[in-house]
Amino acid sequence: MPIERQEQLTAFNFSDYSGGVNVAQPPEQIAENEAELILNYEYDYNRLRTRGGTSAPLVTLEGEDVIESFFYDAATEAYILFCEGTEKKKGNVYITYLNDTPKLLGVLTGADRPICCKYDNCVYIASGDKLQYYDYEELKTIESSKLCDNVFERFGRLVVTHRGDDNLYYSATGDAKSENAWKEDSNVDSSSKWLEVGYKDDGDIITCKPMANDLLVFKTNGRIYSVSNEYPSWTVSQVGEKSYAQDMQRSIEIVGNSVAFITANGIRSVDTVQTYGNFTMNEIGYKFNKLLTEVVYKPMCWNIVSKRQLVIIPDARNRQKVFIYQYNMDAGFELEFPFAVDDVAETSNGVILLSGNSLYRWSFDLTTDNGKPIETKLITRKVTTEVAFYTRKYNITIEGEAGGVVNLTAGKQSWKHLLKKSHRIKYLYDTLSELQLTLTSNSQHTITTIILYSVVK
Repeated sequence: MPIERQEQLTAFNFSDYSGGVNVAQPPEQIAENEAELILNYEYDYNRLRTRGGTSAPLVTLEGEDVIESFFYDAATEAYILFCEGTEKKKGNVYITYLNDTPKLLGVLTGADRPICCKYDNCVYIASGDKLQYYDYEELKTIESSKLCDNVFERFGRLVVTHRGDDNLYYSATGDAKSENAWKEDSNVDSSSKWLEVGYKDDGDIITCKPMANDLLVFKTNGRIYSVSNEYPSWTVSQVGEKSYAQDMQRSIEIVGNSVAFITANGIRSVDTVQTYGNFTMNEIGYKFNKLLTEVVYKPMCWNIVSKRQLVIIPDARNRQKVFIYQYNMDAGFELEFPFAVDDVAETSNGVILLSGNSLYRWSFDLTTDNGKPIETKLITRKVTTEVAFYTRKYNITIEGEAGGVVNLTAGKQSWKHLLKKSHRIKYLYDTLSELQLTLTSNSQHTITTIILYSVVK
């Protein structure tokens, strides 16, 4: 062991990354708990840990049909698979359970990516045409329904919307599938009702999201409306404009008491404020929006509540590249998967990913991508000085799989941290004009401590 010199050492801590990636500022100006790049890590109690791995295919649909999306039914643990379709040839619908062969249920009425809602012990499906429902026996079409590409439940009624129509259509109370479920009777309060939002404002409804006691309606002209109260005391108010929301239902997601949505400029949100009935629009993800917005094309996002993560795919043509907004920490980072991610859902079996015609599990219980190592990369903040750094030693604690290795680089010096012993003191004498560490690995590991001791003069 080298003999310690009697020098005044300064400690530089590179252990805390709870602030996530920050590319909004130069790397020498970002905070101590931020990084220039975090790739294929997730947070484990504020520590960076190699992201969860992915399984072998759990279910695969054979044949010519191509799965576009799926719906997970928590009550029966069934997966309803929706296949791509066109106006001339609508997509097929299948049902499956994990490790089971998919069974054909029928055909969608529309060609849009389906939106589903559980109501009255049925799964209701909106795909751009007549509303459908699956009653666990067969797939049926409600011929008396309105055309719809969105459906959700609201205080005992189903509500549907459709692009090109400014109206919200409410089913009869407690009934969405009978012949009279969508027929309005002005003398009967419990009959079907409709409400116009944004009269002649030259915008189409993108989607409508329930939020506390209000509904938020996003339109293609950038306006956002709130619908407060219920029939017959409806109140429609404009709460935002120039939202720049993308014309994709899947790009708008409920996150706690907010609605997050993807724009060409990054992630924005509509949040409730203390005054009842008021909303405010905010930019979130400011620190890493520059990365996210390099290419925005038909973006999609999903809220994984158990992980407190908003999973974002900004470019539908590059679905292997995923951005994560860790909203409980206001932190962002990047993931890369070995396949294109087409849909995501949180289930009793963990987080399930759709890629192509197969479903996969994504979990910390899996340490590889079906046998393929997960490659991580971390680039820390940069520390500069007017003089020089004379490095002396590194205090490192990185836990991981036996036999694993983490490669560290600082300046022109590189070394390997062997994971069979998590804590090490690494003596390394060097002269640097700036301090910035790069860590790469294809071994599962968790970063606890990285402290550099240096003389600055």
